[in-house]
Amino acid sequence: MENSKYVVFEILGVKKDDRQNSFVFDKDAECIINNDKYISKIQVSSDISKAIFYLHDSLEISENNVLGIVHYLSLYLGNMMIALLKNSLKYSNVLLKPTIRISGLHLLGNEVRLNDYIRITDSLGCCSKFDNGNEILKQWIEDVKISDYTIKNDKYDILFLLLQGGNIVQKYMTMYAYLMCLVKEIYSSQRESQKQVVKYISANCSRVGINLSLSVCTRPGAKPNEKEDQFTALRNKIAHPANTNANVNMSENAINQLASIICCAIEDIP
Repeated sequence: MENSKYVVFEILGVKKDDRQNSFVFDKDAECIINNDKYISKIQVSSDISKAIFYLHDSLEISENNVLGIVHYLSLYLGNMMIALLKNSLKYSNVLLKPTIRISGLHLLGNEVRLNDYIRITDSLGCCSKFDNGNEILKQWIEDVKISDYTIKNDKYDILFLLLQGGNIVQKYMTMYAYLMCLVKEIYSSQRESQKQVVKYISANCSRVGINLSLSVCTRPGAKPNEKEDQFTALRNKIAHPANTNANVNMSENAINQLASIICCAIEDIP
């Protein structure tokens, strides 16, 4: 450890065992932070299981400000996990259920280990290895907006809570309903509607690298010329199946892409 002052967090819900899809960096990723009042550098382990925040050596730390510093770092890492979801297209086959936990404080001359979880609310698999871990980490950090994250923390908490669900179909349906609620607020509408969701997704999916795919709307009562995006089509296929005995093809990819659009929607809440 090159700096004498640092805080270690564990990242849970990203690293997987051999039976689940995962992604790793080819080595630990690092990013120098400029113009932050506390942080000089951030390091994320190659298996995305640990984050270390190195603080400025000149930073004066006392019992009066240590909790405020740790709270700030927790918000910062939580914001990075939002960016992990928002930019998940390159590793969208990985089930993402991020939760963070403070592992150790090295601030006041003594090592302090903590066991309290800080929830951000709260077959063989394949492993993708990326050789550009520093660039991916930099992308997560560039998306950090502490003030905006703090103001909308309750809405992000709901998203992370929904991601903890075990039933993938129920999770998708609940996340779609949450997106519909957010879109209603964005458009200042009196009621929720799929048309508004289709409008929002059509206008914003490119922000997170998702290609829009429109098809004839399958919602009962829809007009013949009405269209729906791929996320709404999947929602309607589950809710209004043409064949009740047919299996619905649901994957982590659909969950992660929908989560990234929800992140955009939360950003757009006035």
